[in-house]
Amino acid sequence: MKKLITFIKINKTGVILLKIIVSGTPGVGKHTISIEISRLLNGIPILDINRVVLSENLLTPSACGNEVNIEKTFNSLKLILSANEYDDSIIVGHLAPYVVDPLLVDFIIILRRSPYELKKIYEIRSYSKKKIYDNIVSEILGIISYDFLKKFNKKDISELEINENVLPYVSAQKIVDMHANKNLREFGIIDWLPVIQSDPQMVKFLM
Repeated sequence: MKKLITFIKINKTGVILLKIIVSGTPGVGKHTISIEISRLLNGIPILDINRVVLSENLLTPSACGNEVNIEKTFNSLKLILSANEYDDSIIVGHLAPYVVDPLLVDFIIILRRSPYELKKIYEIRSYSKKKIYDNIVSEILGIISYDFLKKFNKKDISELEINENVLPYVSAQKIVDMHANKNLREFGIIDWLPVIQSDPQMVKFLM
């Protein structure tokens, strides 16, 4: 039987907050886990940042192709998240630390995944060599976690390792429990450097 957690945070105006960011390097399983979290929390809506960017044409031409307009995306998401429809919501995307107002959310979960698993996923997705390189480096160095710390309260952030041997529902339940109980949150423990340092093929990503 699925366990439903109902402990929630209330802001200064007395409005109930249940806005959770699910972020992490591409390929970690953000959307799969978000669907399971939504099921555990009475089907609250999922807001996909990438879909918002594409549907509202929030891209800016650059020398390297189209790039996300951070300021416009930030303002657009702020407006969307202020609507009653998203009073309770799950916000998904690796761009979250750059385009979501910290005042609008009460919990951030950053999914982490072994660089070895990610490499397999990227190859299946036919990512370019550069895209594989950029994302593997980002995961090894924990770039997204670091960028969240720049803007968000560390007490509101947690990391969770995702791997192919753990069912998405199990990971989702851990996240819901973390939202309810801050003592269950962990940050800065996951470190891929000791895992890859003896592997020349993986270390080359950092050279």
